[in-house]
Parts: sequence; structure tokens; C-alpha cells
Amino acid sequence: MKYIVLIAFQFIALFIYAQGHLEGKINDQNGLPLIGANIVVENATIGTTTDANGKFYLDFNGEFPFDIKVSFIGFQSKNVTVKDNSFLTVSLSESVEIEEVTVESKLSTTELSMVNPLQVQEISSKELQKAACCNLSESFETNATVDVTYSDAVSGAKQIQMLGLDGVYTQITQENVPLIRGLSSSYGLSYVPGTWIESIQIIKGAGSVINGFESFTGQINLEYFKPDNSDKLFWNFYTNSESKFENNLQYAKKKGKWQSNLFTSINYHDKEIDKDKNGFLDMPHMKSFNILNRWLREDERYRFNFIGRFLTENREGGQLDNIINPYKININNTLMEFSTKTGFKMPDTPGKSLGIQTAFRRHQQDIMFGPTVYNGLQESAYLNIIRQTFLKHNHHIIKYGLSYYADRYDESYQNKGFDRTDLTTGLFSEYSYTSPSQLVLVAGLRADFHNVHGLNYTPRFNLKLNPTEQTVVRLSVGRAMRIANPIAENTNYFASSRTFEIEDDLDIELALNYGINVTHCFKLFEREATFNADAYRTQFTNQVVVDLEDPSKLRFYNLDGESYSNSFQFDFNYELFERFDIKLAYKINEVYSTFDGMKKLSPLVPKNRSLVNLAYATDHLNKWMFDVTLNFIGKSRIPEHQLVDKTTSEPFYVINSQMTKKFKNFDFYLGGENLLSYRQENPILGSNNPYGDDFDASLIWAPVMGRLIYAGIRLKIN
Repeated sequence: MKYIVLIAFQFIALFIYAQGHLEGKINDQNGLPLIGANIVVENATIGTTTDANGKFYLDFNGEFPFDIKVSFIGFQSKNVTVKDNSFLTVSLSESVEIEEVTVESKLSTTELSMVNPLQVQEISSKELQKAACCNLSESFETNATVDVTYSDAVSGAKQIQMLGLDGVYTQITQENVPLIRGLSSSYGLSYVPGTWIESIQIIKGAGSVINGFESFTGQINLEYFKPDNSDKLFWNFYTNSESKFENNLQYAKKKGKWQSNLFTSINYHDKEIDKDKNGFLDMPHMKSFNILNRWLREDERYRFNFIGRFLTENREGGQLDNIINPYKININNTLMEFSTKTGFKMPDTPGKSLGIQTAFRRHQQDIMFGPTVYNGLQESAYLNIIRQTFLKHNHHIIKYGLSYYADRYDESYQNKGFDRTDLTTGLFSEYSYTSPSQLVLVAGLRADFHNVHGLNYTPRFNLKLNPTEQTVVRLSVGRAMRIANPIAENTNYFASSRTFEIEDDLDIELALNYGINVTHCFKLFEREATFNADAYRTQFTNQVVVDLEDPSKLRFYNLDGESYSNSFQFDFNYELFERFDIKLAYKINEVYSTFDGMKKLSPLVPKNRSLVNLAYATDHLNKWMFDVTLNFIGKSRIPEHQLVDKTTSEPFYVINSQMTKKFKNFDFYLGGENLLSYRQENPILGSNNPYGDDFDASLIWAPVMGRLIYAGIRLKIN
């Protein structure tokens, strides 16, 4: 019944219009359309933005004539007097044009959208370059929204948390096509080199139904460099004090009907490191080769994008060879995937389009942790068809379509088979309305049918209000669902003597996420400042509980009781003085679940976190850049273990820093991670007898490596 009422309200809204309107188009000085240009009525809060064709539609209740201001980043703003409702064409000129001199305005390396109804934070490639950023797991060192943790003390893998929950509850996509799911959950963050990434969009809370049903806490979407916004040739070489080497070479073909990007990455580490003298390698030996090729073609009627990728990775760790019957670790991953995105633009009907996304993946994963052996194969296919149209004008947009997920898993754990096939077919529809006062409403509904779990609905609703021109308030609520992969998502616990106990007939996971966000931009001592605050709650109606409470077992069973996460975050960004930026953040996570009938804090999740980031450039060309990031990680609950004499971890600080020197065609960078060299005491429990009942290298809440110094060079040829 509630869905019928919601749909009824949507259709009522379709017929509410203002009495006057203005249509027009915004171009640059060459007649090319400007997408996302701002049109604001002077001395009023009414405004709009241009669509994909540079066109706009503006409702108003006033009388002619009136003045509007047209603006676009990098172009000179223009004030225009509108005398009647005739179609209006406005051309903007670039901000400054001086022969052989480029004048650039200061752009933030991390931006909070003031326009999008979803809470979107965009991290640019320049922000990623503030740290070594060897791969995706290291791309959030200067960001407070996504927390990065070590999964165990022996594999070198890292995991993320968002809104206090494990990364499997965050939908991770590449250009809005599924990226990390299934077998890639444990090690997939290392599969994407940081130098490939043009930007990262982090969406908190209930996202769009267009992108799928798996977004519990939000979405992380990667955008790779495109041919038109990348260097013709780019080379990055990285090495560190532990003798790890990374070599990234990228090439862009910019001319011709078909444009292309070729990305390659090689990682190598073969040094024996055992600083705590426990007989185990602190970092595994690693060899990996990763290649991605994009082909893109576009004309006035369609845009076709094809991506093919191949990866092979081997990790070898465990005890040193000088030990009798050493406990060895071997992890092998081979991944092949292909994805396409085809967009049909329909130039005769601006604002209407059709998009088709496809993806195919084959992932083989073979793991050995001492006596524990796991072999997994995932074969997946994905289809998403999206149709966009509007009613009367583009203030009322309708998107609808269908999706199909096919996943076949062939898993073997300790010679016991865990094979299954997941087939999920979905229908979705989303309506968005933008009012003249910039109120934006987005309401969507998905219906997905799973071959085992049947039909499930995931409604989502987002609302954006602008109380003032400098303030945005967002409200969101939405439901999400996913099919858990208990073994593949928890391979870090292979690094222990625990036995896996999986309950029969595990249900589909379901949760409701709702929250509020406030962003305010203001002047402080004549300089720009931004304050952001948000609060989100994720409430599970069903969850596959990962139970660590018995040190001899890892148990998986359906939730019987409460499970929720409350997350509160506050951010402050300010340019303290010219070219010196400061970023402050504080976060509180309250995460509880029910373990065998007892409600407890979820283990190894810090309740408090804070971040301070300082960034300074010596001049407007950023010839010298200095960045320092301090992270505070608070206490977390430690599950019971016979070799651990405390129930909570100690709070600690981690400091990272980097210095970059820019030359004409290349950059040199030098940095350090964990400069205080804080390490978890005794990260490998029972290391003297890894085949015994007390062995556990998976109870990790702090860094397992000490101070790390690194250096690198970036070469760019246009």
C-alpha cells in the first residue's frame, strides 16, 4: 500500500508547474554546449543547470524583464536581461586568454557536491597523488569517509569499512559497472592501481536504484582516465624501504575514430622482512601483472566504450625457510573481465537516451594457509539497460530499465564443495523532480527476483533542500539486499586455527539505511570554508552473522536479534592562508550485533576516529607540494582469545607525509607512512606453533608494519 501512495504522489507532482518558463542553451565561444552551466535569477533563489546538450528550462513566477546570471567553471560569468520568453542562447568566453600563458583558478582536490541530491564526495587524481596510492586500498589515506584496515598479519591484504560496516556492504563499481564482489572481496582492492584512477566518487547512504541493489552503506565508483583527459604517455615508478617495486606505464591514443587507453602495472617484492623476530614474514613476497585496455568511439548519436582486463597475482608468505616444517602461505589470483557501455543519445529529442551496460568475468582463486586449502572459481555475467525520458520538460525525469546478474561459484574448502548459482533479474524505475527553488526529489523502486530467495523490493528516496545559497540539506532512506559469500569474503581467517562452521540455508541479507546530511559553505576571515555533518543508521532485518566469539571457530548463521550501525561524521575544510589547506574530520561509529542471543559491540571496529590533513604548495604552479596526514584510531573490542589478556585495544596515532617536486614533464615524490612506527604488539598469536590450537594472525586492529619510506617518479608526455 505504501508503494501505491508513493507512486500516486509522484504522478501528482508531475502536474505541478510554475506559470512562466524560460528555455535556452549555453555555449562556449566556439558554439559547443556547456554541460552543467549554472543559470540563476538575480536577487532570488531560483535557478537551474544545463543538460547534456547545454539546454536548460527555468520555471519562474515573476514578470518580464528580469536578470539572470550564467556561470561555468573556467569561463567568465555573464549577466543577461531577459525581456520575454523567446528561446535564449548565451555564449560564455574562457576566463583568461593570454598567448602561451595559462591562468588557472584554484580547484579543490576533494569536492562535496552542492547540486546532487545524493551525498557525493569526489576525490580527484590530484588528491590521490598526495600519497603513494599504489592501489585502490591506499586511495583513502587522506579521506575520513572510508577507513582502511589490515585484514590479517601475513597476507598483506587490506580491507575497507564505511559507516562502521565491512566493505562488502559498500557497492564498489568501475564506471558504474560492478567491480568488487564475490571472490574479489578479500584481495580486489589491490587489483586497481592508483595511477589508473581519474577520480573516485563516494556516495553515502541510499544511492540510486539504477546502479543495483547491493548498496547498504553507499557506493564507491571509480572513473579511469579517458583518452581525452589523460597524458599521451605516463610512467610511474615506485619503490620503498622494504624493497617493493611498482612500475605503471600508460598510453593514450587520442586521434582517429577510435580512441584508446592502455594501462599496465607490474608489482614485485621478494625481500625477507621479520622485524618482530617471530619467524613469519611481515610482508609476503608478491608478483603481479595487470593490464587494461579501453576502446572508445563517439559521434552525435551514440557512444561506445569497451574495456578488457587481465590480471595475474601471486603472494607467498608465512614462516621463513630455516624453520622445520614451515607454515607456508600461497595465494594465486587470475582474473579476466570484459565490460561495455553503449549510450544512444537521440539528438532529435534532447534529454532522452538509452544506455546498455554489460560485463563478463572469470576469476580463479587458489589459496593455501598452512594446512588450509581453498579453491574458488567465479564466472559472472551482468546486464543493465537504462532508458531516460522526461515529462513535459527536463525538470521531471523518468529512468527505468532492467538488470540481470548471473554468478556461478565453484568453491572447495578443505575438500568440501560449496557450489552454487545465483541468478537475479530486476526491474527498476526512478523519478526525479527539480523545482525552481532547487529542491530536488529522487524516488526509486527495484523489484529483484532471485532463483533461490525469491522476490525482494528495494525502494529508495532522496531529497535535497537549499535553505540558502550556501547551505544544502539532504535526507535519504533506502533498502538494500545482497547474497553473502561466507568463505570468499572471510579468507583472512584462514590465517588461524579456526574451523569454519556454516549454517545451512543462509538467508539473503537485508537492511534499511537512512540518514541526514548538512553542508554549509561560508567565508571565514575572507577565505572559503566548508562545514559538513551527517548521521546515518543501517538497520539489518537479516544478516549473515560472522561470529568470532569462540576462538576455535568461525561461525556463520542467520541473525536472531538486533544488528545495526550508527555513524556520525563532522568535516571542516579551510584555506588557512594562500595555498595552505587544512582538513579536519571526526567520526563516531556505534556498531552492534547479536551473537548467540547476546547483543555486543561488533569486534575490531573503532568507535572514534579523527583525521587532520595539511597541504601546502609554494606557488600557483605547485612546484613544491607538502602533505601531512594524522589519523587517530580509537579503542575497539577484541574478541576473546586465550593468548590475549585484554578486551579492548589501545588508541593510537598514524602519521603519513609526502613531499612532491614538480618539473616540466615529471614529478619526484618522497614520503613516509606510519612515521611514528606504531605497530600492534604480537600480531601473530601462537606464532611459535602455527599448527596448534592457539594460532591466530587474523585479530588485527593496528598496523603490522612499522615505518615505511618510499620514493617515486611520475613522467608525463602530452
